Amino acid sequence: MESHDTMWKQAVLAFVALFLFGSANPDPYPDDYFDSPLRIPLLLSGSFAEMRSNHFHGGLDIKTQGHSGYGVHAAAEGWISRIAVASGGYGNALYVSHPNGYMTVYVHLDRFAEPIASYIKALQYEQETFEVQSFPGKDQFPVAKGQQIAWSGNSGSSAGPHLHFEVRDEQTSEPVNPALWGFDITDTTPPRIYRFKVYAKGPDSIIRLRDKVSGGWRTLGPGEDAFIELIRRNGSIVLQRVDRIEASGTVAFGVQTHDFHEGSNNLLGQYRIDLEVDGETLFHSELERFSFNQTRFLNAHVDYAERRSSGRWVQRSHVLPGNEFPIYESRNGGLLDVMEGQSYDLRYIIEDVFGNTSGFSFEVHGIASPDPALSDPPEVHIMRHDEPFTWRGSSFTLRAPEGTVYDQITLDPVSVPSPASSRPIYSEMVRIHQADEPVHNRYQLTIRADSLPADLREKATLGMVGSRGTLSWAGGEWDGWGVTSRLRSFGDFVVTTDTEPPSIRPLNLSSGKDMSRSGEIRFRIRDDFSGIGHFRGSINGDWVLFEYDAKYALLRHRFDGRLAPGSHEVRLEVSDNKGNVSDVVIPFRL
Repeated sequence: MESHDTMWKQAVLAFVALFLFGSANPDPYPDDYFDSPLRIPLLLSGSFAEMRSNHFHGGLDIKTQGHSGYGVHAAAEGWISRIAVASGGYGNALYVSHPNGYMTVYVHLDRFAEPIASYIKALQYEQETFEVQSFPGKDQFPVAKGQQIAWSGNSGSSAGPHLHFEVRDEQTSEPVNPALWGFDITDTTPPRIYRFKVYAKGPDSIIRLRDKVSGGWRTLGPGEDAFIELIRRNGSIVLQRVDRIEASGTVAFGVQTHDFHEGSNNLLGQYRIDLEVDGETLFHSELERFSFNQTRFLNAHVDYAERRSSGRWVQRSHVLPGNEFPIYESRNGGLLDVMEGQSYDLRYIIEDVFGNTSGFSFEVHGIASPDPALSDPPEVHIMRHDEPFTWRGSSFTLRAPEGTVYDQITLDPVSVPSPASSRPIYSEMVRIHQADEPVHNRYQLTIRADSLPADLREKATLGMVGSRGTLSWAGGEWDGWGVTSRLRSFGDFVVTTDTEPPSIRPLNLSSGKDMSRSGEIRFRIRDDFSGIGHFRGSINGDWVLFEYDAKYALLRHRFDGRLAPGSHEVRLEVSDNKGNVSDVVIPFRL
């Protein structure tokens, strides 16, 4: 037995070690390190890992009461390590590096504080471009915790005034859920669960659902799925109409759920989803952090076809074979092999980042497997997630790398007569699978265009055919045999051309107008197909800064004292992505 002196010495040593080195398991996200970037209540219009088109949201969208111009403050001491200006995407953005190894990002800003603003404007004039990026040194723009660095805005691909705020691990560039850092966001509201989905996944799987009102049965065969509606009754979430689920073979599940918090009606994302079977984990997902180069795996995380057809975000509780997003822990990929005569107790538990939970339970009863079909299977062509795929037809060629799809799909590309269109078409229409199947890595499609005149080859491009026969730009260049493009969606495609230049419309300027009482010159620029590619504005032959807001198709030059009173001439040249050019020259006075 240890002596009292020995035990006392061990206790002292343990205390000294704790004092010198801290806890053996320190909190990786201390609540007191970062301050709020805004001096208004934090109400969210978007949460971390909220589901968006083709990606998970990388930060918090903080409401700014419908207005731009709130002061944006550094969340902690550090230095500005990156400054970016873009017409879309993040718009005006600042990146602040911190001594703890993390970086905070401030996005969709209206304008920068000095001396950052003057530094960036000088860089734009030096490079003669609106869109710029800069990576200042550690000592160039140091900031203190709480120092104002910008004003909130609506720049870039923003749907309305707000601040997009991120916390990133600087070493990996991975965004981390900012809510883990203890920002003052009030949330005692549990997630809302609307319905769940059952999938017959195996080649011989069946699912039977009994309606408790009519007593009738609905049967799902291999590859089919169905929703089961939920309702809250007596404080619990229960199945609304289905009172018995029977199955045979391999089945899987998905759930439609969203989170909310006080003061906001916006649909927010979940933090954890757990599906248990007989008390053990079948599927678990947790969105603490992710990598931007993996965020497109959202299209495998959700039921992509359901999203396209109904707009519902259904999160799969099973992992598709080609889904490499590292947020899952599962048994058998979340698939449940149902055996005849056995019953399975399943429970969903949905949790938000503040610890609020919701859940519901259901049972699956195993039944006998159907007799296997005896007919010969049709000849099919298979595209797999882990193999490249090539198809050569008489009028087109398709080359897909490994990782193009998330699961095995049956592919039978065909060429059919082209539809009627207001745009010229120079090929047959090539049908590549279905648009409700997601594409991860780009595949290459070349379509032969024998009827394309030689003088139009530099204007040739692929067009994607919509449901009503309308064409949208799908990129591409003439390659000597046809038009080749690298695509990230399946669908119907044709060869067309873009020969029309962009339109330029002055909004507050006319020939000879006195602009001395105006603070700026504004133009609206649009292109009807391939999109705006480049623009250049000059006054009296010298390049001048025109700020471009792509979502409003708006160009703006602000007078800043560089022009003397008198007569001047502004020239604006705008080209699209196929090299068609428009320009206007307008004299004015100051």
